[in-house]
Amino acid sequence: MNNKEIFLYKPQKKDDDAIKVWFSFPCNYNIGMSALGYLHLFRLMDENPKTDVERIFTDTERSRHNLKDVDVFGFSFSFELDFLNIFKILQKYNIPLKAKDRDDSYPLIFAGGPVLSVNPEPFSDFFDFILVGDGEVMMNEAMNFIQDSKGNKTKAEILEGLASIEGVYVPSLYNFKYDKDGAVSSVFPNIPVKKRVMTNMSCVFTPIITENTMFSNNCLIELYRGCPNRCAFCLSSYLNLPPRYPSFEEIKDIIDMALANTNKIGLLGALVSAHPKFDQICDYILEKKKEKDFEVSISSLRADRLSAKTVKMLTECHQRSSTIAMEAGSQRLRQFINKNLSDDQIAASIKTASENGLKALKIYAMIGLPEEEDKDIENMVTLVKNLQKENKDISLTLSTSSFVPKAQTPFQWYGREEEKILENRNNYLKKHLHISGIKYRPTSIKWDEIQAVISRGDRRLSDLLIKVYEYKASLGSWHRAYKELSETESIPPLEFYSKRKIPFEETLPWDLIENTVSKQQLVDELKRLQNILYTSSGK
Repeated sequence: MNNKEIFLYKPQKKDDDAIKVWFSFPCNYNIGMSALGYLHLFRLMDENPKTDVERIFTDTERSRHNLKDVDVFGFSFSFELDFLNIFKILQKYNIPLKAKDRDDSYPLIFAGGPVLSVNPEPFSDFFDFILVGDGEVMMNEAMNFIQDSKGNKTKAEILEGLASIEGVYVPSLYNFKYDKDGAVSSVFPNIPVKKRVMTNMSCVFTPIITENTMFSNNCLIELYRGCPNRCAFCLSSYLNLPPRYPSFEEIKDIIDMALANTNKIGLLGALVSAHPKFDQICDYILEKKKEKDFEVSISSLRADRLSAKTVKMLTECHQRSSTIAMEAGSQRLRQFINKNLSDDQIAASIKTASENGLKALKIYAMIGLPEEEDKDIENMVTLVKNLQKENKDISLTLSTSSFVPKAQTPFQWYGREEEKILENRNNYLKKHLHISGIKYRPTSIKWDEIQAVISRGDRRLSDLLIKVYEYKASLGSWHRAYKELSETESIPPLEFYSKRKIPFEETLPWDLIENTVSKQQLVDELKRLQNILYTSSGK
């Protein structure tokens, strides 16, 4: 590709016997080169003399290596629907989609990322092995093992060896059985895969800067991994426990290096302002601004941590809009989901943003949360209308999605609300906010439903995913594919995955992942929140 790239690291010369690795972000170059986690793992392999790694995207036209010479083909898997482009890439190189259909002549196919670290089962048939957890602590360990095994071990022997590495899941070594109601009845062997966690957090940054990306010439810097607040629905929080952050000194060094090569930096993290030195980071950026004009962006801000200093830093560095999340329309419901954020704190944050120069603010919320009532939606309208009325100098947009139960969170046992109820609540918000001139941007309720099917799915979905891909992945293709498969295969209704309220004692497909927080701890947390809700409401 003819893209000018600035490397902020030095690739290592490769050993003569280095394995050849294709590493793919399943999208085009423009989007893939904006993916911080993907580029970070690419850098780690590029600095490893045992791995001769090459980036692969959906629009990659030619590569340095022929497929027959590639030993390992990996994918970064960030979102449920990434499987569509992964299939597209595999088919482009005439690689069978299912692992069982690939003999030793094909490269080992692996993947990692947040989707697979939480519940790998819907996609387990497609990969020879899966990295569960923080890829940077096991990627090179796995690649080095493969390099050491090349030429003296069979594919089956290599996979058995990989399975002994903490955090590496080899799906073909596990067998699931299901009862007559569709739930998991047993898993063999009963050996959990322990999620791998990087305990000593180093500062992750964009290692290759290029103009031809979504975030053109932007060096992204991860300030915080995880979130200490633990909202009960939030995958980002529970996936990345315990919360970790790099040192202030290291962050300063990365900022200096970034600004020596570009005039744009982005600060990332589920809760960037939770860094204990965040005020000092803002001060440091403002001091650097005296030496050079540059832009700073922050993806989202927490309402109860939004300070005048933060807004000043953003506006002086040319950011004019941002996002805050209130999640639910009422304090009652926010307390239940463990989003301990009051109406007054939300109002104060927007006032701070407006008074210090932000011109637009997106407020993110959800509809269809467990225990939600009509009055919670009414409160949402009232709150947003009052916020706009009291802050005329800032443009507010309400953006909503419908609740999707995520594995490995306290709300994993709840199902989704009926589509008709969700549509009615969506229409209510649209109507009443439009009257007040407030922009309303909802996600598609039908696509949120599909996301829920995959989120709580198991390996019985694999043939369905292939059929959906073959039918061009429209919304209608999901029901068409299910209808066709259900005539010959034992696959539960899609509502079994998305809408069912799951009993605590049921074995879950993702129970084989040993997470930082145990299943019993999730149960206890949900019961605690339910007790708070029912006590306050007198139920």
